[in-house]
Amino acid sequence: MFYSQFILAKKGPLGTIWIAAHLERKLRKNQVADTDIGVSVDSIIFPEVPIALRLSSHLLLGVVRIYSRKVNYLFDDCSEALLKIKQAFRSTAVDLPPEESTAPYHSITLPETFDLDDFELPDNEIFQGNYVDHHVSAKEQITLQDTMDGVVYSTSQFGLDERFGDGDTCQIGLDLNEVIFSDYPS
Repeated sequence: MFYSQFILAKKGPLGTIWIAAHLERKLRKNQVADTDIGVSVDSIIFPEVPIALRLSSHLLLGVVRIYSRKVNYLFDDCSEALLKIKQAFRSTAVDLPPEESTAPYHSITLPETFDLDDFELPDNEIFQGNYVDHHVSAKEQITLQDTMDGVVYSTSQFGLDERFGDGDTCQIGLDLNEVIFSDYPS
């Protein structure tokens, strides 16, 4: 017989294939999953050392058995997934009269055009100024005051927001035209 003992060793490149051909029941699922069919067939067809024709036929039988087991594992996984999908989307019995099994057209379909006059607006209190908006609070209610040893500092003297220049700078005593560096040589 023409073959190297290394090729058919249990951890050799074709060891799992040989086990599948001769001892199919001892083949584990992880061995089947780890076997690459394409690489195994290529190593049988184009071996590194010459192998006998009978040995190559046994190895091809092992490839077929591994491929068959892979197909069965895939079929089992797909069947289980399909069963779970069917259970997830299983319909439940609904006790509706036949005339109420579908919704009216106007309740589920938007109109092609909107007529603004058909909208119901709230009372005229908003337009007459009598409406109180409860979503707006006064500045004193939402602003925290800085306190230090009983002294209260208020930032209201700086205007709205001094960072953006919309406050009044004359309240804090700044003269923007004053020359600061009079001793600086020009």
